[in-house]
Amino acid sequence: MKKIITLTLIIAALAVTFSSCNKEKQLEKRIEGTWNIDKADGIVTPIGGGAGQTFSFPNIGTFTFKSDGTGTSSTNFGGGSQNSTFNWTNTETTVTITESGKTPSVMTVTTNEKTKQIWTSTESDATSSTTYTYTLSKK
Repeated sequence: MKKIITLTLIIAALAVTFSSCNKEKQLEKRIEGTWNIDKADGIVTPIGGGAGQTFSFPNIGTFTFKSDGTGTSSTNFGGGSQNSTFNWTNTETTVTITESGKTPSVMTVTTNEKTKQIWTSTESDATSSTTYTYTLSKK
């Protein structure tokens, strides 16, 4: 009886391990390519309290994710355009984008579909905390 229980636990542990790897690989394969940034929404909340200020920018540009872990972004909002290159990695629920000389941005993947992604992230400084939500569609 003990052998059956032990064998069942080993099989369950292996199933969880391989399932996690599959989800990570699935996200990796899905995000490779070019994505429109359909919308960037957010809220800036002052540290120490106070009313938050919301913002929403439609159609602000694109992200391109290459299979070698590099990528580019082209954005245009608030009157200024910016092009950048970055490195990216992922887990089964996050995408981390690292631009040279900047703090990495860790995005939590809340929707992971072949042609639609929704990611959230939060950044803080001494005066405020900003939560971003990005809605992306595959080009």
